[in-house]
Amino acid sequence: MPGRNTAFLTQERFDEIRNNYSRFNEPWLEDEVEELKQLAADGVSKDIMAIQLQRTPNSVQLKLKSLGLYVPRQMPPRWTEFEDKALVEMYNEGESFEEMATCLGRSVNGVIGRLVHLRVKIFNKDGR
Repeated sequence: MPGRNTAFLTQERFDEIRNNYSRFNEPWLEDEVEELKQLAADGVSKDIMAIQLQRTPNSVQLKLKSLGLYVPRQMPPRWTEFEDKALVEMYNEGESFEEMATCLGRSVNGVIGRLVHLRVKIFNKDGR
């Protein structure tokens, strides 16, 4: 395997990664770089890019950085006490997760995560 650096990986770990990402530790080819650029332009996540290109997510991120295309994901703003109260109130009034997310300018996963963080019982007997 050309270019294999065993200084930081055991053979077992190398083989394990290689089984998941067949292009692991291989030089990038021009057509792969072009595909990476297109995926980045399309807004595809680095994890999906990694699967598509058979590279590790770290390799994809490093290549995007070297091309000046890596944009780190911004952390959403902290939840305020006002938002927490509004979220719980909307939830208790039966609003959908999508409606709560839209109203608060958050993602559905963010809303659900915050409800869990606040220890709100999210699902009741009727499955809501």
